[in-house]
Amino acid sequence: MNKLADELFRGDTLMLFGEELIKDGYIDESHLARALEYQKQNKCMLGQALIDLGILEEKQIVDFYGKKHFGTSGNKLVRDNIITSKQLADALDYQRVNGGRLGDILTNLGYADINTIKNFYSDYNSSSGKSMKIGEIFLAQGLITNKQLAEAISFQEKSGGQLGEILVYLKYIKEDTLYRVLATQMNVGRTGSTINLFDSKRLPYEIAFKYKTVIINTDKNIHTLAVMKILDDNALTEIKIYLNKSLEQVLVSARELESYWQKIYFNEDVEESVYKLFNDQPGNSAFITISKWQKIVGSIVIIVLFFCVFVDYSQTMIFVNIILQIIYALFTMLKMYILWRGVRNRDHLKYTEEQIDNIDERNLPVYTILVPVYKEAAIIKYMVERLDSINYPKYKLDIRILLEEDDYETITALKKLHLPNYYTLLIIPDTQPKTKPKACNYGLINARGKYVVIYDAEDIPDRDQLKKVYLAFKELPEDYVCIQAKLNYFNSKQNLLTRWFTQEYSSWFNILLLGIMTMDVPIPLGGTSNHFKYNFLRDIGAWDPFNVTEDADLGVRLYKKNYHTAVLDSYTLEEANSNVGNWIRQRSRWIKGYMQTWLVHMRNPISLYRELGMRGFIGYQSMILGTPLLPLLNPFLWLTFVIWIILNPPVIEHAFPNALYYIAFVQLFVGNLVFIYSNILGVYMIARDDEIKGIIYIPYSVIYAGLLLPIYWIFMSIAAYKALFQLFYKPFYWEKTNHGLTDQTNIQPINIKRE
Repeated sequence: MNKLADELFRGDTLMLFGEELIKDGYIDESHLARALEYQKQNKCMLGQALIDLGILEEKQIVDFYGKKHFGTSGNKLVRDNIITSKQLADALDYQRVNGGRLGDILTNLGYADINTIKNFYSDYNSSSGKSMKIGEIFLAQGLITNKQLAEAISFQEKSGGQLGEILVYLKYIKEDTLYRVLATQMNVGRTGSTINLFDSKRLPYEIAFKYKTVIINTDKNIHTLAVMKILDDNALTEIKIYLNKSLEQVLVSARELESYWQKIYFNEDVEESVYKLFNDQPGNSAFITISKWQKIVGSIVIIVLFFCVFVDYSQTMIFVNIILQIIYALFTMLKMYILWRGVRNRDHLKYTEEQIDNIDERNLPVYTILVPVYKEAAIIKYMVERLDSINYPKYKLDIRILLEEDDYETITALKKLHLPNYYTLLIIPDTQPKTKPKACNYGLINARGKYVVIYDAEDIPDRDQLKKVYLAFKELPEDYVCIQAKLNYFNSKQNLLTRWFTQEYSSWFNILLLGIMTMDVPIPLGGTSNHFKYNFLRDIGAWDPFNVTEDADLGVRLYKKNYHTAVLDSYTLEEANSNVGNWIRQRSRWIKGYMQTWLVHMRNPISLYRELGMRGFIGYQSMILGTPLLPLLNPFLWLTFVIWIILNPPVIEHAFPNALYYIAFVQLFVGNLVFIYSNILGVYMIARDDEIKGIIYIPYSVIYAGLLLPIYWIFMSIAAYKALFQLFYKPFYWEKTNHGLTDQTNIQPINIKRE
């Protein structure tokens, strides 16, 4: 370690260091005696002993060290007759209040020529020890031990990252101390005691966002810019176009800048998160759910149908029945085809334990995790534990908890946890629409990650999922911008409803989705555990805040732009709805979102056909239209069947003449059998795979619930009609899904065996 540290903190010089502190008025003799005794007992540095005993703060140690061992540049400026003592005092007073670098303050106050100051600091820095490495500086200040520095360096050698950030993560130094020393090392200033955001001039939103900077103070001569990274001359030149004063940069942490940003650009962030997609791509926004021509066409169809019924009821019913039978036949055949392809194609991305372990963590990028949370105080502790269990360098995580402004209970619960600095709590303004996609848009604005994933509060992601996605993006072509992890439920056995829900997800994510992937059609994404490239999200306009099934809509827009999605063999476990009312609220929102998505992209069917092509257009209709259409139609056909069995009325006999009756009868049983079989097969394949891997989280017993699936479909139809009603009266209303309805709330991530 460097000579300065050895001289300052060797055992035979501790008294000299203490006497220097006494001489400068930092401590008295009794303080020194206590600190020396504490240092002897705990085998720590004297500076750390003074901090632990509450005698001095870290900032005071840093200030003392700077004065004694880097020299006081201000005093030297006076000795060299560059400035007067009075000018130095004025500049230091200004610095204490406003922050900033002493040299810049002196030039901006007109006390010294800029070239003189540059030449002075060039000579001063080369001879004052400021070329020391950051770890050596902390060691010399007595804020860390040799052992702690060695541990941090070991972390850095294994996983990369900045040494200072690692020391903060290990809780060996505080974030403020890191940035104060970094500012000194980089020859820039830090913030002062006064932050005057609202009386200072504001940069244009686009410029502030481009350079990640805000103005935190303005006086008659200087604008003070808060930055995370020092801006170069080109950036400063562009910024100066909008300002009429000199600029002074001060170094701040990401959390500090985020705090300033939210206060200054509150209205702009709300505008960005709510209206960006509508302003840039009105044709892709659900802000206007049903267009004028769609209302006209819909009205004409209804009028014509009623007219035909009035003129010739029997022929009209036959015609309508034929159309329905064709629709059901097509959907049944499509389901069978997708099922066949999904069983044959197991081409999802898989990574072995060896591949995960061989990742060079130094190359891992910063990863943003967006966690929208509302009314989840009861499970917030478990949520944080699960996020912290993710196998990824913590100082390369940007976890952004998105909280609604009126959710005081959850906000309070999170603040009590005193989360580490890789967490950011963002309070989403209480504005309309109050939806998950709006919250995600708000959280994305200042996200720092190369990749972005959404997890819900109750999610239990595979610990290695982020690393698997990293490998997937490395392996896939550039036009793959989304990796969809598989979803399933950790409380599958709780009751009959959770068994049905588990069957549905097992079939979708383990068979049908894999089949769809081979067909080159739009893919409705899952609402969680979809991993994106950050730049793609920004370019495409992120999520539609007015669409309550934003994942399905984003999948369509992704396909429109010729981007692709891949499926990753990595599970995130969720909580299956165990309450029928709660399930209907959730499902009605999903179905309403599919209705919105279909209406939005079908405003111009010809244009959509050209964008998607024939294959994509057919796939779009089957995936997006079919999801709400079938549960809306089912009750009419079920009711018709029951009435026919019980009463056998002539009116139904007329609607099902000859061959049409037998076709409908076959479809009733074959179609239902196909849908039941697909759910049962999905669960069987997962249970079988679990048995092979030696883990059980979805047992074979869940299969038997498939025999009662028609009851589940009745619930689905109830949800569909609720969705249809809300489409006209509450199109943007987000039905809150309640979580924590299982005694398995505190379940921890399952150690899913890597393939």
